[in-house]
Amino acid sequence: MRSVNRLTIVGNVGKVTTVGKVVKVNIATNRKWARDGEIKKAADWLTVTVLDETQADWIAENVEKGDAVYVEARVCNNSYEKEGERIYTVDVIVTLFNKLSRQAESE
Repeated sequence: MRSVNRLTIVGNVGKVTTVGKVVKVNIATNRKWARDGEIKKAADWLTVTVLDETQADWIAENVEKGDAVYVEARVCNNSYEKEGERIYTVDVIVTLFNKLSRQAESE
């Protein structure tokens, strides 16, 4: 059986951070629901990691806070040792990153 490890994110950029040749992008995704006849809203934040150097350079130069983006990524488990303790992380590694047009944002 074929397995799939794909995450699709459409949201708005909160912050772009460059660490060496790696870029990390915080993305907010909005959701809303009804409870007791009242509409509730919330934002969920994800941090994605861009390892591809060409893509990272383009993002660092062209993407800024508030931009709408479409991202495809894979989930990756990692671990490292800190002060003698094993720390486990779940990372979201970008495979495709597109900035959406202003027209797409309003739809």
